[in-house]
Amino acid sequence: MRHMPTIAEIMTAFPVHVEESLPLNEAADLMKSHNCHHLPVMAEHEVVGLLTTEDLKLAQQPGHASTDLGDLSAGDMCRRQIKQVDLHTRLDVVLMGMAEQNINAVLIMRNERLAGILTSQDACRGFAHWLQKEYLPSDDPGVA
Repeated sequence: MRHMPTIAEIMTAFPVHVEESLPLNEAADLMKSHNCHHLPVMAEHEVVGLLTTEDLKLAQQPGHASTDLGDLSAGDMCRRQIKQVDLHTRLDVVLMGMAEQNINAVLIMRNERLAGILTSQDACRGFAHWLQKEYLPSDDPGVA
């Protein structure tokens, strides 16, 4: 019987996250230094939102109340309605939900605590590894 990868196998575990009071310019610097496009936003130990690079771009658009990222916080610009799933949810169910709901990131929770994040990049990387294992010989020099 073949093994279906689990969320834990392809998610980014213990993702970089920020407090909602962090100035937006510092959150942007953190995203850049960690080469990530999504930051869970926390209020103490509780997830309250998700900040994306798209949110940063929106904050800098002409006509926005403040185009200086130092005037805003991560909590001001994060998306408050975010998809959260339990760590033990089947991977295929999560991926299908992401596709049907047109979302590119899901927060993975364990006992109501942030355990990871699953992004479309994680899904693509996981699928590529699965394809390599399924269809390329193990002695193929092209296999990473």
